[in-house]
Amino acid sequence: MSTVMSELRQDHSNVREILGLLSRQLDAVSDASGGDFELMRDIMIYMTRYPDHTHHPKEDLMFERMRARGVAPDTEATIVKLLREHVALAEKGNLFRDMLIGVVDGAMVERDTLVASGRDYVEFLGYHARLEDETVFLEAEKLLDDADWTVVRTAFEAQVDPIFGPVVALEFDSLHDHIRNTAES
Repeated sequence: MSTVMSELRQDHSNVREILGLLSRQLDAVSDASGGDFELMRDIMIYMTRYPDHTHHPKEDLMFERMRARGVAPDTEATIVKLLREHVALAEKGNLFRDMLIGVVDGAMVERDTLVASGRDYVEFLGYHARLEDETVFLEAEKLLDDADWTVVRTAFEAQVDPIFGPVVALEFDSLHDHIRNTAES
């Protein structure tokens, strides 16, 4: 497996962990037992920065390289679907993030609306990542060669995950600590 594919799969694993944390927070908001809005805001700031601005563009470039090599019609259809979903995920993520920023800043947001937006995002992203894992990731491993992987890796060398990368970005210290403490519990 290429380094790029290992990174993409690790990103999916990290996202699943974060989506689990977000789902638990949404459950607490839904049943009115609490919910940490600042934590959810921080999660969504991360999600709209790293996955939307690094992970998905890296996949998009991988898809481009796959198409250049020639893919079967069903793989082409899946790639087109995934590219549309990257746009939709960014829109859903920005909407939910902005709601959470508003709540933290004191805005009134209907609880059911907030929870529905959050659950829609969590479910859609979970479905999307599973589709990639079970289809195009497998095809990419067969189709792409070292030169293709080098192009993808080189294009994104400077971007590192601000939570799960080698250095945690200062703005995500609290979220990183929460993830680590939750994993240790």
